[in-house]
Amino acid sequence: EDHDRERAARLANAYVEELLKLTSRLAFTAATRRRLFFQQELASEKDLLADAEVALKNTQQSSGLMVPSGQSEALIRAGAQLRAEIASREVQLEAMRSYATSENPQVLLLERETAALRAQLEKLKAGSGAQDDLMLPTSRLPAASLEYLRKLRDLKYHETLFELLSKQYEAARIDEARSAPLIQVVDRATPPDKKSWPPRMLIVLASGLLAALASCFVILIKSPKVEAV
Repeated sequence: EDHDRERAARLANAYVEELLKLTSRLAFTAATRRRLFFQQELASEKDLLADAEVALKNTQQSSGLMVPSGQSEALIRAGAQLRAEIASREVQLEAMRSYATSENPQVLLLERETAALRAQLEKLKAGSGAQDDLMLPTSRLPAASLEYLRKLRDLKYHETLFELLSKQYEAARIDEARSAPLIQVVDRATPPDKKSWPPRMLIVLASGLLAALASCFVILIKSPKVEAV
């Protein structure tokens, strides 16, 4: 019981605020861990993408080469796409291993997908006659062209990986919003207009009833006794 109505309202609101803080801490689910992990990876990849863009621009300005077209560009894009897909799966695996065992069905599925993508990448390299991830026979290229194409390959790789990580981050963020418990304060406590205690009406009624009973009792005691004849 609190006789200060302002303090009573503050205490009621404080209880609700502490409950919100507690549920927020307890809501640190697997989706939250995934979201934080992908958020960090996305921030790191954003910096790498910016560095790749600057490196390609500097190489283009120094060599005077233009963007390749036709089969060369298609091979570079295909190789970058596969490498980014592999890196994306590896990031997902690393995130899942923080809360799942190696026997988890989703972990096993990602491992199989990663192995299949690696095999596809090796097949593409063998078909193009490339000796590295450039997907082109580098022995026939001049040094300036080779450097430029490698910078272009890195840019395409980081562009694709950034896009994939962005999608995974958004998916984790949506999962977190769906799984986290939510408490909504409908009506905050305000200082009451009337006291809840003591119940004045009840006291008045009880006092009146007791007074009536006491009066009846006194009347019965003081009334003259009627003697039998």
